[in-house]
Amino acid sequence: QSTPQLFSKSALESDGARLFTHAVFEEFQEEYKCSTNTLTSRGFSESNNMELNTVKDALRNRNFIVQYNPGTLESSCTCKLFERRGVPCRHILWIYLGNGLEKIPESSIAKRWTKDALRDIKSNHKGCVGVGDVDIIDKKQIEMTKLWSEVHETMGVLIGREKEHVEDLCKLIKEFREKLLPSVPAMTKHQELEELLGCATNNEITILPPKISKNKGSGKRILSNKAKAVACASKPKRMCNNCKQMAHHDKRNCPNLFVERPPQNVDDEEEEEEEEEEEEEEENEDDELED
Repeated sequence: QSTPQLFSKSALESDGARLFTHAVFEEFQEEYKCSTNTLTSRGFSESNNMELNTVKDALRNRNFIVQYNPGTLESSCTCKLFERRGVPCRHILWIYLGNGLEKIPESSIAKRWTKDALRDIKSNHKGCVGVGDVDIIDKKQIEMTKLWSEVHETMGVLIGREKEHVEDLCKLIKEFREKLLPSVPAMTKHQELEELLGCATNNEITILPPKISKNKGSGKRILSNKAKAVACASKPKRMCNNCKQMAHHDKRNCPNLFVERPPQNVDDEEEEEEEEEEEEEEENEDDELED
């Protein structure tokens, strides 16, 4: 990767450009610019070989406390930018500049954001380790690393070969695995559950389902509109005095009760009254004849 453009001739900024990737260095450079322009000191004290610096941030209008160990070059800030983003904050860089440091200490470098994060990496059966870590790995892990390399190379050779070659390799791996694994009978689901819980299950059931209770009114079923219509149709029809038709309703609940009628003449009303009187007289005569 090419060297990015620097803001100043500071050795600390040059070291950041050498260490970090371009995307992370842009954030680091922004923190470096703020450390040279917007910060001032508000206090200093020492405790247990640690320097406590109170730094005033003009952009945020807040004070931040930076702990710095001159012996180990370890530092921490109350803004917690390094813990959150892996980039030294402007307050820590201000302390480094004040102490004349030309290189970023190892404690302020996150390996994952450096250019060398993916260099000289070798894989083993547990994950990825660097070349510098090989000395602490035992011989078995080294052999496992070699085995993984052989597996990857074999898989690359099998690409484009016949299907029978792949089946032969699967058969060999399966036979070798069966030799290594002891013959253990398969467990049932009940046994797997006991092994997962770490205790034996109790076959005696003491908890029974609750009794069903009726708590909806008096227990009468609410009829649907269809059921109401069927029940009404089974009843005999009667004469409605309002609409003068044989139906399943009377004058009180007649559907035509609230229908507006056209205005009638006075003569028509008198004729209706005379007809009603004649009907009443006929009914009275019929009653007398029956008696």
